[in-house]
Amino acid sequence: MNRRSFIKMSGAAAGLALIPVCNLAVAADVPLSPEDPQAKALGYVVKSTVAGSNCANCAQAKGDVKAMGCNLFPGKQVEAAGWCKVWSKKP
Repeated sequence: MNRRSFIKMSGAAAGLALIPVCNLAVAADVPLSPEDPQAKALGYVVKSTVAGSNCANCAQAKGDVKAMGCNLFPGKQVEAAGWCKVWSKKP
């Protein structure tokens, strides 16, 4: 391999490293258990007891289906009817 080939290959490899990779963990999301240490710390419950406050209308929620993602619990799905102490109204 000559120097010119090496520089071309190095540039291509550096460019590939800058391309964002799909987050494959999204497909592997698992339901959040209320027994999870972080869920316990934030007071997560599967069914909200606070009128008008639930994961479906929280600013931290990602998605709008029965079970959705949450910025506070990466890689886990929360129940749309759930709630935690960090709840804040969606803008």
